Amino acid sequence: FDAVLPGFFEELEEALMPEEGAPQLTMARYSPTRYALEREGDTTSVETPDDRAAPYERLIVGLLRSALLKRFESSVHAFARTCARMVETHERFLWALDQGYVARAEVLAELEDVDSDEALEELLRERGQDEADRYEAEALAGDVQRDRDLLQSWAEAAGRVTPQEDPKLAALVEQLARIAQQAQKDGLDETDRRNKRKVLIFSYYADTVDWIEGFLNAKVAEDERLRCYEGRIASVASDDSRGGTSRRQAIYGFAPVSTEAPPGQEDRFDILVCTDVLAEGMNLQQCRHVINYDLPWNPMRIVQRNGRIDRIGSPYDRVYARCVFPDEKLNEMLDLEGRIRGKLAQAAVTVSPDTPPIPDAPTGEQVYADSREEIERLLAEAPTLLESAGEDPSAYSGEEYRQELSRGMERHGDTVKRLPWAAGSGYLAEGKRRGWAFCARVGDTPRLRFVPADGSNVVRDTLVCLKHFTCERDTERHLPHELARGAYDAWARARADILEEWTKATDPANLQPRVPRVFREMAEHLLRYPPHDMTTEEVDAILERLEAPWPRRTQDAFRTAFTPDADGCDPYEVSRLIVAKVGELALTPYRAPEPLPPIDEDQIMLICWMAVSGR
Repeated sequence: FDAVLPGFFEELEEALMPEEGAPQLTMARYSPTRYALEREGDTTSVETPDDRAAPYERLIVGLLRSALLKRFESSVHAFARTCARMVETHERFLWALDQGYVARAEVLAELEDVDSDEALEELLRERGQDEADRYEAEALAGDVQRDRDLLQSWAEAAGRVTPQEDPKLAALVEQLARIAQQAQKDGLDETDRRNKRKVLIFSYYADTVDWIEGFLNAKVAEDERLRCYEGRIASVASDDSRGGTSRRQAIYGFAPVSTEAPPGQEDRFDILVCTDVLAEGMNLQQCRHVINYDLPWNPMRIVQRNGRIDRIGSPYDRVYARCVFPDEKLNEMLDLEGRIRGKLAQAAVTVSPDTPPIPDAPTGEQVYADSREEIERLLAEAPTLLESAGEDPSAYSGEEYRQELSRGMERHGDTVKRLPWAAGSGYLAEGKRRGWAFCARVGDTPRLRFVPADGSNVVRDTLVCLKHFTCERDTERHLPHELARGAYDAWARARADILEEWTKATDPANLQPRVPRVFREMAEHLLRYPPHDMTTEEVDAILERLEAPWPRRTQDAFRTAFTPDADGCDPYEVSRLIVAKVGELALTPYRAPEPLPPIDEDQIMLICWMAVSGR
């Protein structure tokens, strides 16, 4: 981007997280507690202005800084749009402050995926209000105004870059031309050539999908090399229709054979530009090319995306995955993200939320180091990540672990079954986290735990635990005395954590679903404006389907149906749209799990353990 935005990245680095000193972008709008006359939270160690904020606000600030960097890398359009939206929220914040109130972000509980626009919008949509006289209002307003002006200048600078000047789009065109040429050479007939030039183009952000799609639709009409794609481009970024084409029509039209589309479905599209709404669960092996338009910040996403075409039933001997990397400043960009993640991990340790905002939140720095290593392997065109989910088992799925376990039991099943309970071992792992992994059982229910040697939070997530102690077949045993001796205290921590989680699940109140805000609002709307042609029992049945912990994709599907504040909107018509959407998505009533029976520690049995002597 230096050719079109000279010196911009250096400015961004200084603003987001410089190597030394405080960031120029204060994020005061999202961390007002650091201006509170009586501050809340842990303020015992104040190194920067950020550290004066409440821990949950430091999480928000870290997420937003990371989001700005990733949007900048994704596309100038996504970055400009994000900055412009942030300017608008700053304006509203300053207006509220002028009225005597401070708007505060409070809710982290529903944050599911900080790599998506929707997650950040949900994060910032949940607000409370405080009276301004509890804050250093003048200082707060000054910092918010400076941030607004900086964001405005970024939005204007990035917004002046045209698609024709964008070097990433130029690189994309060259790859599509190569794909089309290869398909023309390899294809047996027109149908085969069409299949072989099909391409999935992934981006993390809907704004970037818009940027790519708009440019390509114009480019294919003027570039003879891409003429075969003219009129055959579609996009998917949510459950909504785009350009008059629904998500289902786009998917079926792109891969009618492998998606088992309805009979008579026409093969309509050869390029599908999409977000990660298509990264899982779709059979698109009729296509043989994937392009990851954004830097693969999370290599697991690359594995999931590639899995759409690298599937059983693919007609191709080879499938092709491409990743777009910055030509320059990659190390600087990864270093900057690493510094941001480090701050985010510190805040996560302080908050310790039930649903951490970053995977394995207390060890965010280590997790990111693992990701960076995979990113560098991808840059070096090492295919291990895509061939076997990578050498780092963090990229494994549950099914892949089950397959590995099955192969191991075929070779060593009798030996494993003869092992005594509580048997343990250890191994040395370069770059892995030092600690102990435990496999336990309560009745017939297995539980995994990883206890870090540095004293940070016990890890509960099964796949993350497996990642910490998975090793190769020829790994040698290595169990230093201090790790063997420390296993006793580590097991006590693991067992206590299992008991805590289990005990929480014995209380029915803890098992009730956390219903997302949009579904609560729709339920209230239906109660207030029930459709005239529905009985009370029928309305209750719809409410039972709405009041459930539906994922964000399902939430997004209702955004267009639920528009009660639109001008001239008939509230009863809104209710009918909600009911229709419930039927269209075939939502079923949520049933909370049955409470678990109470237990004590003696009922938690240790099956086996593994010490990891990392460096």
